[in-house]
Amino acid sequence: MYITLSNYRTWGGALLAASCVLSQPASATAAPAVLAMPAAKTLSSLLSGGPLPRLSEDPQVRAALFDFFGYTRGSYTEDDELVLDQAFEAISDRRDATRTVLPDGRQLLASMNDRNQGRERGAILVDKRGEIIAFGLVNGHCHLQAQPGQPLLKVCNPDPKAVLTIFHKKGMLVGEAAPLLAWAKQLPPMLALIANDDEIGAGGQKIASVEYVLAQPELPGWRREQLPQVYPPSLLPLLLPHSTVLSSSGAGVFAYPLTLKGKKQNNLLDQAEGRPQRDIEVALRSFASFDSVVEKYRQMAKGARLQRNERTAYLDGSLGRGSYRVYIRNTGSDGVMIDVALWQRKLATGQ
Repeated sequence: MYITLSNYRTWGGALLAASCVLSQPASATAAPAVLAMPAAKTLSSLLSGGPLPRLSEDPQVRAALFDFFGYTRGSYTEDDELVLDQAFEAISDRRDATRTVLPDGRQLLASMNDRNQGRERGAILVDKRGEIIAFGLVNGHCHLQAQPGQPLLKVCNPDPKAVLTIFHKKGMLVGEAAPLLAWAKQLPPMLALIANDDEIGAGGQKIASVEYVLAQPELPGWRREQLPQVYPPSLLPLLLPHSTVLSSSGAGVFAYPLTLKGKKQNNLLDQAEGRPQRDIEVALRSFASFDSVVEKYRQMAKGARLQRNERTAYLDGSLGRGSYRVYIRNTGSDGVMIDVALWQRKLATGQ
């Protein structure tokens, strides 16, 4: 069944009264929220010597970088993705993690994405206490580009036009980032061989430009245009403001990500459990703790039926003439996955 926009306006209007039981107004997508990861927010234990772990998997690194980036999005190694995830990928090599002690006592923790020989790599500049001052990311300003009659294709700057993006805290002086500039020019082994080759060296990687980007971890993690156009404004509070949209669909058709937009989406779980296909679905990811996410939804949707265990939780209820269901799943270091499903009709008991 395909739902028209006018149907959803009627549904949204009928549900507007129910928004009083939600703890945040529809404009809450810009409101700050307190989110915490259980690990420490400094990297002090990594500064005292000894072998370094794979930086992208270390709990302290993940927690500190989340505190630094939050849910900020951008197009660096990927198109319009979480900068946090792009940073993790850039420091994902297990063998290449390095520690450099600077003359002033600061340290540089660096690694690379070995799946592309280090064309994308990252370095964390920390102070003597282990707090992050800046993060350097060598990247190609990647973006999705339309091709006539073809799917969207990821396109990045060629090697001679690589970019060093320096994410920094407010108040950092440009000169303080000098170690990141020196680090970025030291090419990984394979790229260094290419650059030194007489025949193909001109096509080797070079840092063609440097840009400085203020880290703003307080920014919300998703935008209204990532949702189906028919998503009822009165139900925006069901989407945590500080989370990121993984996918969304309306009337059985993907709205996001752009690589899937317009393609058919079937929910196999609905089929398996005997429910009608959901009219709207939004999949989110949060880096808050599982317990805090469950409690947030419990407070927002007062009167909803809640079932939970240590790793999963379900909330379902009725709003006006429609029904909703929220499925929350704890995936550990990858965050908390949240699936919000809406039906224009009331579901039968037990569905």
